[in-house]
Amino acid sequence: MGKLITISSRLPYRVAVSGSGIQATPSVGGLATALRSYFERSSNEFDSLHWIGIADLSKKQFEKTDSNPVIEVDQLMMHQVFLDPSVKQGFNDGFCNSILWPLFLYFPSFVDYKSKHYEYYEIANKILCQKVLEVYESGDTIWIHDYHWMLLPSLLRAELPEANIGFFLHIPFPSFELFRLLPRIWRDGIISGLLGADVIGFQTQDFARHFVDSVRQLDPYTQWDGKHLQKDGQSPMVGAFPISIDYQKFNSAAKSNEVRTMVTKLRQRIGDLRLILSVDRLDYTKAILNRLEGFELFLKQNHGFHHKVSYFLLLVPSRESITKYKENKLNIEALISRINGAYGTLSWTPIVYQYQVAEFRRLVSLYSSADIALIVPSRDGMNLVSKEYVASRTAGTGALILSETAGAAQELQQAIMVNPNDRQQIANAILEGLTMTAEQQSHRISAMQRLIKKKDVQAWASGFLNSMSEVMQSKEHIYGR
Repeated sequence: MGKLITISSRLPYRVAVSGSGIQATPSVGGLATALRSYFERSSNEFDSLHWIGIADLSKKQFEKTDSNPVIEVDQLMMHQVFLDPSVKQGFNDGFCNSILWPLFLYFPSFVDYKSKHYEYYEIANKILCQKVLEVYESGDTIWIHDYHWMLLPSLLRAELPEANIGFFLHIPFPSFELFRLLPRIWRDGIISGLLGADVIGFQTQDFARHFVDSVRQLDPYTQWDGKHLQKDGQSPMVGAFPISIDYQKFNSAAKSNEVRTMVTKLRQRIGDLRLILSVDRLDYTKAILNRLEGFELFLKQNHGFHHKVSYFLLLVPSRESITKYKENKLNIEALISRINGAYGTLSWTPIVYQYQVAEFRRLVSLYSSADIALIVPSRDGMNLVSKEYVASRTAGTGALILSETAGAAQELQQAIMVNPNDRQQIANAILEGLTMTAEQQSHRISAMQRLIKKKDVQAWASGFLNSMSEVMQSKEHIYGR
C-alpha cells in the first residue's frame, strides 16, 4: 500500500539533545495526540509511517549529535525540516500566526499585513515540498495538515501529478467577507494551493461551505456538484471530517487505579467545594477574559455559592514571543487577581490559576474531578478538550458548558450551549450546571459519550484516508492507470 507521509508544522515528538544523544518526548497538541493514537492501532495499514515537520533544534545543534537525520520512535519515522531563523520567524510568527490565525479565527483587527511574511510563507512551503519529494515513492499517500501548508498541495501536484494528496484544515475557514481581506496574490495563492489536493477536509460543513463559496466568488466559472469542485482541470473532493480523540485512552485512564488515587487526593484537598475546570492554550481566541467575567457575574448574583465553588483555570503556554499573547496573559492575570481580591477570603480562593503544561494522567484526574467543564472559546476549529472531558466522566455525571461557536458544538449538542460574548448567559450556565440533577447529568453525558466512542480518532482518520482512496480509485478508472 506504500507509505503514509503526514505533514504538519510540528513533529508529534519534541526533539532535544541530552548527554546521551537525542531525546524525543510526546508533543502537546490535538493533532499530534490524535494521530499518535491512530498510528498505534493502524500501523499495519501502510508499509511504514512517516511524519515531516519543522525541527525544534537548529541544524547545527542537531548535527553535533552525529545522529541519523531520520528519527524513529515507536515505528514512526520522523523527518525534520531545518529552517533558517529568519525564515522560521517570518513564516511561523509572521504569516501563520499574525495573519492567517487571527483572520481565520475572526479577529481581523489583529492581522499584520506585511508582504514580507507571505514571501517567507512561500519559501517555507517550497522547502517542505523538496523534503516530501525526498521521502516520497510511487504509491505513497501524502496527508497535509493545517494552515501552515496551504500552498503545498499544488506545489506537490506540479511535481507528482499522479500522487494521492489530502489536505485537512484544523482551524475554521472563514466566510468570504473575511477571506477577501487578504491581498489578492495571497488569497489566490491559497486557493490554488489547496485545489492541488485530491481531498480537502474541514472540521464542519460550515467551514467547507465557506471554502467552496470563496472559490466560486473568486472564480464564478468554478463548478460545484455538492461534493467536488471543478476548476482549472482539478476536481478535489471537499467535505467535513470532524476530528476526535482516542475515547478508550481517556476512558480507561480515568478508570485506572493511579488516576483514581489522584482524584481521591484532590477531592480530599478541596473538601466539599464544587469544581469548575477550564483547560486551554493561552490564546486570545479562547475568550478567557469573557468567561472570567462571566464567573465573576455568577459570584455577584449567587452569594449562596460563595465558599462552595472554585474555578480552576489551567492555561498552557503558547506563542509567548507574540505581543498579543503577552498582553492577553497580563490582562488575564490582572483580572484573576481583581476577582480573587474582591471575593476571596483566607479560607477560600474563588479562582485557582496555573500557567503550565499538565501531563496526561494529571489532566485526566482533573477531568474526572471537575463538576463542570467550562469550554467557551470565541471561535475554535473543533476543541478536543470538550471531548476529553466527556470521555473521562466514567461515573456518568458532570456538566459541559460549551461555546456555540466551537466546532465541537455541532456534535456535542447535549452540552449547555452559550454565546462566548454573553457574560450573563455564561453566569446562568454555571448556575444551571451546579444545580442540574444527577439524572439530568447522566442523560447528557451518556449521549455525548456514545457519540464520541463511535466517532473517535480512528473513525476520523480512517474516514479521511478512505475518501482519499476512493478518489484515487476513481482517477485510476478514468485515466486507465
